[in-house]
Amino acid sequence: MLITDKKNILLYVFIAGLVTELYYIAFLIFSDKDIPLYMFIYLETFLIMMLSFYFVKNLKEPSTEKEKKSKQNSLLGFISKITKIKDTELLKLPLVIIGFGLIFRLTLFPAVPTTSDDVYRYLWEGKILTEGHNPFTTAPNDSSLMPLRDGNYYKVTYKDIPAIYPPFSQVVFALGSFIKYNSVTALKLLYFLCELITLFFLLKLLYLKKKNLNYIILYSWLPLCTMEYFINAHLDPIGIMFMVVFIYFTEKDRHILSAISFSFAVLSKLYPVILFPIIIKKFGLKRSFIFLLLSVVLITTIYLPFLNWNFSTFSALSNYLSNWEFNGPIYNLLKYILNDGDFVKIICASAFIASVGVISTFYKNFTKAAYGIFICLIIFSVTLYPWYLGWIAALNPVFAFYSVTSLLFTINFTNFTPLAPVWKEYTLVLLIQYIPFFIFLVLDIFWLRNKKKKEPKEIISVNF
Repeated sequence: MLITDKKNILLYVFIAGLVTELYYIAFLIFSDKDIPLYMFIYLETFLIMMLSFYFVKNLKEPSTEKEKKSKQNSLLGFISKITKIKDTELLKLPLVIIGFGLIFRLTLFPAVPTTSDDVYRYLWEGKILTEGHNPFTTAPNDSSLMPLRDGNYYKVTYKDIPAIYPPFSQVVFALGSFIKYNSVTALKLLYFLCELITLFFLLKLLYLKKKNLNYIILYSWLPLCTMEYFINAHLDPIGIMFMVVFIYFTEKDRHILSAISFSFAVLSKLYPVILFPIIIKKFGLKRSFIFLLLSVVLITTIYLPFLNWNFSTFSALSNYLSNWEFNGPIYNLLKYILNDGDFVKIICASAFIASVGVISTFYKNFTKAAYGIFICLIIFSVTLYPWYLGWIAALNPVFAFYSVTSLLFTINFTNFTPLAPVWKEYTLVLLIQYIPFFIFLVLDIFWLRNKKKKEPKEIISVNF
């Protein structure tokens, strides 16, 4: 591809970024918890992202020696040093993409939560923790908390259920409360810092895996992450950051740093626990034992202040696993056929565990194995809210599966559920999501196997 083509595509990315930014500004101006507008903005910005991805995905040529020398003292040169990506020309477009992604997130700081009120529970739990109460054992409606009740308290759902989110998330909620009392914006500021680190390590991971750095657009511009985490202010950016760092250090064969980041990912949200089985093959028995020991010590130490003698700390988690269900593909299908939700949950859990076992035994690529486990989690999940997909979205730039990308688009239709007079799942929405997902998944696996031996290297050398 010619240099002039590179400049044209760079110009296109600027225009696409500006148009996307205008959509988010329009949301701020016209939305007052307007779910149809939310869904429309999601649709439009996703399409812009995919069109931009189409243009940038093949733009990967290294720069000439002359171009490298001319930029070694520039800002690109500085970023090249901290990322250890020596070819500064490779960084130009990805940094523009990341820059716009960060601007999108900053723009939505003033946005009001629209499709979910979960953030008000985060604010409540952060507040009571700063006041010396244990959110894991003291439900919001506990009489001892009456003096702390304010306007946000009445927006908290399930007031009879104590905290479910792990201790490090609670620490982040409390830190948000210290920054500014009862402020959604303070939490978004912390999420923004998490996303900055996620994008930094995702860029390094793409380079390490010899992937096209421009693929970072699939996370940086993804409206699911931008809107769910900076409009609805869901907590997932905390754990996603640690997960990406964990995978990067694992690929670098740094088992101590990997264990630390893994532990904090679990302490932010429990999802990454499902990735532990693939650690054993990666590090071997001796280093896996050290990994496990360090992880257990860290997780136990940070959980310890919240524990009590009867372990009611975990009562809300047990309640969630027993009673929550939403948007699970296989679960909904089997439940319709068998008409026994509890039995189907056992089937789905067993199938997921078996899938993880198979992947953990036979995988050859650690990041691909983690990606595969998250795909299995989607397939056998009982509860799959849109913001849960942010975890696999963070790995999607490495593989860019059509199946995962299609689901990241169609998950938007689940927002018809909160539009209904009562909470209701629509069969048509399930079909719109999962028919394309499973068709594309079969094709993704077929294409992956076919190109495995002849896949070209997208970056000539990796120097770390």
